[in-house]
Amino acid sequence: MSSGMARKTRQVETRMVSEYLLKNYSEFPYMMNVPLGALPSDILEKEGYQRAIKLLRPFRPAVDGVVILPAHFLVIEAKVWNIVNGLAKLPLYRSLVPITPELKQYMPRDVIMQLVVGWTNGNLEVMAREADVELKVFCPGWLEEVVEGMHNYWTREYRELREKKLRMREYFGVE
Repeated sequence: MSSGMARKTRQVETRMVSEYLLKNYSEFPYMMNVPLGALPSDILEKEGYQRAIKLLRPFRPAVDGVVILPAHFLVIEAKVWNIVNGLAKLPLYRSLVPITPELKQYMPRDVIMQLVVGWTNGNLEVMAREADVELKVFCPGWLEEVVEGMHNYWTREYRELREKKLRMREYFGVE
């Protein structure tokens, strides 16, 4: 996958979680792109808390959203592509919440996990239920086009159109 696609994916999912949080949880404190996990004590001692957080940011997993509810942390992963990967990450992320220094001030709270998707199917619903993850479908108008395009990607018509486009690019010497 090209880096362009990764950026587009991230933008779509970032916008999705942002709008979802605003629509559903605006009355609660929430954060986006939240780093999770402990900070190694040797780096904390050497660099200090604020600097350690900045230095280690690229090496810590991040969940798309955290909502501070009265008795719970709600951890949210929003996925348009690679949905099963998002589902699989949530229980792992949940295990890191209690040892995340940035969340310590809100302890103790139980963790609720949510996977926010643009569409669903029976298999995904079974997997989410088994993993104790709430599955929420959130598909505003702008996202419907992305989801529809993703579903059409594997159709015969799309493949034929793509092949024709690639042949034309080759014929005209266009990248």
